[in-house]
Amino acid sequence: MAGIPDITIVDSNTCESKPFESGTLKILCSPDSCGSGNLTVYRRNVAPGKHFALEADGDYHLVYVIAPNKGVVRFKGSAHEAEEGAGVLLVPGESARFEASESTLDLLHLVTPKPPAAVDDGLPGGPGYFFNRKTLRALTDASGGRVRRFCAESSVRLRDGSRLTPTNAIQAGEMHYNEGGASPYHVHRGTEANPKGAAHCYMTFKGRGVVEVENELREIEPGTLVYFPPGVPHRLRSHGGPLDYFEIQAWRSFKTTILSEEPLGLKWFYERESPEQDLMEWNQS
Repeated sequence: MAGIPDITIVDSNTCESKPFESGTLKILCSPDSCGSGNLTVYRRNVAPGKHFALEADGDYHLVYVIAPNKGVVRFKGSAHEAEEGAGVLLVPGESARFEASESTLDLLHLVTPKPPAAVDDGLPGGPGYFFNRKTLRALTDASGGRVRRFCAESSVRLRDGSRLTPTNAIQAGEMHYNEGGASPYHVHRGTEANPKGAAHCYMTFKGRGVVEVENELREIEPGTLVYFPPGVPHRLRSHGGPLDYFEIQAWRSFKTTILSEEPLGLKWFYERESPEQDLMEWNQS
């Protein structure tokens, strides 16, 4: 039977920090540290007045701005404000530059190798893109207790009907739980295309949560990363108020089995553009 010792919990506020050319770096999860075969997660602090230049080479990179900064994200010849929730998805061969202003630029940096063709299942694999909360769409679950905003997810459609992400290399995005919000109790397993299963992490930003594995519970603070190996059932709840966190799956090829009863179902709906607009369900296939 699985339990809390089967998952990895890392406090990014207190874990080891190493210098890199433009600031400090923390390795929160990697194949060596937590067994996340397809995923490495860094937290980078770019020092005031410095910049972080990123070359994607042969991997996919997703970089997300954790805290607001008056700095700049440069990508494909354009400059964008380094606001909270902004970032880029880089496909192999692309590059970006992250410039800090008078304060530290706090970045979540995800790296995953290029998936096999069976995982991408006909998707083109690129190009990459810049994102922020103005360009991304929010989704609300049937209970109203959870709101999510993907920055990488191949099945999500933008307002013009186009696909958000042209690859199944990674699924990632913000999640907000209202007070009392919780996920179903569930488990992820591998697929024929990805038999070892996806590397799956939560990274909390604001508020407290409680992680459940079988009958064991562990309270987690803001700034905590939790890695769940494939096959370990789990649930996350908000605790004592709302909870904001970031969810990651790499590669995006996995089977989810719901182990709890969900009276309101598991449907998610795109945010309305106007009060008169009908709800549109997110097709997760």
